[in-house]
Formats: sequence, structure tokens, C-alpha cells
Amino acid sequence: MEISSKILNSEEAARILGVNVSSIKRWTDEGKLECIRTIGGHRKFQMQHLAGFVQRNKKIMSKVNIFTIENAEDLEINYYILKGDFEYLTVYLIEKAIFGKRDEVQNVLTGLHLSQYPLYQVYDQLITPVLHQIGNRWTEQALTITEEHIASQIIRDAIIRLQGIIRVPRNKIGQALCLNLSSELHDIALKMVQNLLELRGFQTYFTGQKTPYLDLERMLLKIQPDRLYISSTYNEDERLARLEVEKIFELCIKAKTKVFIGGRAFDHIKFDSQTMPVRLKTFQDVYES
Repeated sequence: MEISSKILNSEEAARILGVNVSSIKRWTDEGKLECIRTIGGHRKFQMQHLAGFVQRNKKIMSKVNIFTIENAEDLEINYYILKGDFEYLTVYLIEKAIFGKRDEVQNVLTGLHLSQYPLYQVYDQLITPVLHQIGNRWTEQALTITEEHIASQIIRDAIIRLQGIIRVPRNKIGQALCLNLSSELHDIALKMVQNLLELRGFQTYFTGQKTPYLDLERMLLKIQPDRLYISSTYNEDERLARLEVEKIFELCIKAKTKVFIGGRAFDHIKFDSQTMPVRLKTFQDVYES
């Protein structure tokens, strides 16, 4: 990975290193951080200057940065996180997930969260493209099923760990049940839905993979959720999926539970218009609906 040749000012260097501008000025005056001095006396930096500083001062950097920076690649990724370059980060995350680099994937998600990018933006512009491209590579036989599973699990683990550091409101605005269909093998999208609902202030209940809808009536009576979210990415039998979903709709009508659906599979399943739920196309929709 080539280090960017972009010329940075003191404010940009400070953001990348995770410190204030006064620290940048002090380190340059002390000779710890190399820089380019303009005719007007302004400090300018190249990424190589910052990378050299990181290598020589790992103890300092471990205390101040978004995540521990140990080498030039970490520094480069921190730059793209702060820049919000989701296209670059998508390529990076795919590579790291395929090779099972859990910490590197986690660092990106944590860095984006701490840099205050909206969670739905991270899911829509980064995680969704990453998962789609991993799936496409498996379809094209560029990845084995084992490689696809490893990559997907790395992404899932990072999302769960991110959920553990996100602060959610104490006061709840309602209850939401997050449900996968009985034939659904993928629950990553549903996990992201749960994260966003918790961030909004909902008390959530997550069923995971392959949930039998016959148990749903009992759960609706027990939990009495205000909302039900269904995620489905793929169904081998669309007719059976439609029948299952319409049964779920009927139960929710009786329980006065509002239904939201999302996922590629729902693009191919036709419903009775009288039971049409709220269709969610993006994770921003989840956050704003």
C-alpha cells in the first residue's frame, strides 16, 4: 500500500495523529516530527513524516489515537477514515475480511464511529457494499464457500463488537422484535437493524437465523412489541416465503404490531396489498422510519 503523497497542514496532521495542533507544533519544534517549512514559516507535512514519527513514538501514539497506530498502513487507514473515503475503505475491508484480519476490520468500524460518522452511513456506504462484493465473488467462484464464510463472520464479529461500545439512550421509546424467516441463513443485516434501533432508543429482541414463524404468536403475546422488523436476503422457494410472511402479517395485525421489511428477497415476493408493510431500502430508512 503506497503512502499518500498529499501535503498536509498542521490541523490535518493533528487530526490524523489524534492530537491537538499545539502537540504538532511542540513536536516539530523539539525535532521529533519532521516537516516542511514554507517561506512564510508554515509547517507542512507528508504522510511519510507522520509515519516516521509513529514508528519512533509508539508509546505516545498508543495513548492518543482512535486506535493503536503501529505502522505506516495503520496511519494510512486512519487518514482515509478521517477523510471519509468509503470507496477506498470498502476495498480495504474486503481484503482484510477475506484474509481473516479481524482487528484491522474492527479498527475501521471503531474509527468511523469515533470520528462521528452516522452509523447508518457506515452500514449503507461501507458494510453493505462489502457484503455484496464478497457475495458476488463467491457467486463468481472467485472465493470458496469457506473463504466467504470466514469473511462474512469477520464482518459480523466487528459489527457485534461495535454494538458493545455504542452508547444507547437509557429511556426507551418502544419495543422492537427483529426477525429472520425460517429459511434465512444470513443475519448480518438484521444485526445492523438492531444496532440502529437501539441507537434510536428501542428495546430490541433479536431472533437470529432460521426462526420458525410458528413460535411468533407466543413471542408477540409475551413481548408485545410496537414494531416487527423482518430481513430476508435469499429464499429458495418464493411461494413458501410469501405464505410464511403473510401468516406473520396476520399475527401482527391481531397484535397491533407495525411491520417493516428489508432485504433483496422482498424485491421478488408479492403480497396482498391489504397487508403491505413498510418497505425499507436502506439503513438510513431504518434510522429515520
